[in-house]
Amino acid sequence: MNTRAIFRAVTAMHTYQSSGRRVGSPVSPASGLDQPAHFVAALAHEVRNPLTNINLAVDMLADVVDDDEPKLYLDIIRRSSVRINQLVFDLLKYKEPDEAEGSYSMHQLLDEVLEVAADRIRLKNITVRKEYASEDEQMLMDKGRIRIALTNIVINAIEAMSLKNGELRLIESQVDGHYCLQIGDNGCGIPAEHLQQIFHPYFTRKQGGLGLGLSTTREILQANHIGMSVESKEGEGTCFTLLFE
Repeated sequence: MNTRAIFRAVTAMHTYQSSGRRVGSPVSPASGLDQPAHFVAALAHEVRNPLTNINLAVDMLADVVDDDEPKLYLDIIRRSSVRINQLVFDLLKYKEPDEAEGSYSMHQLLDEVLEVAADRIRLKNITVRKEYASEDEQMLMDKGRIRIALTNIVINAIEAMSLKNGELRLIESQVDGHYCLQIGDNGCGIPAEHLQQIFHPYFTRKQGGLGLGLSTTREILQANHIGMSVESKEGEGTCFTLLFE
């Protein structure tokens, strides 16, 4: 376990605690990510219309396709459509007062994150190494938003890995009585000059990327007093260390 990364995560967690941010508190408008509620609602409506058409088309194709391989990809489209619809719902709920806070199983949450990413993991032939603690940690948190944050990290890890020999690692531990989670990969890594920029809104190195995934992730983790540090080496991979309050 990388003690330097954990130390930085501990420092970040205590920084969030001293800032006085309330768990589930909304993102500051100064972050540049806050949008008027009516715009978000209108966008959600416009996204859901084509999703309905996609679902109808997939259902019609499934009735006439007999081969297993095309059906596999139809299933991926269907699951992805369900995922988009859930993301739209989460987006609409994001600005509402936090009513979802409760005690949840970390093992179950991590398995749900892996299920969301299962199609990408399968298509890229990635090996998942889960080193869960023997005792399942029950954490007080806003599960929906934390799931979004963890999913963003996992998806970024998957996208950084090649089609061969990819390995995604989820490692649980305890550090000074706090739950610690490390999410690592053996992908392309992040250049040192970009490491401090990856959480900036709209910064991206991906073609067609928006640069909002990790900035949103940081906002969610900060709001829930979760410390985070990142270590990466080009050609070897990246590891996110999260330390829960």
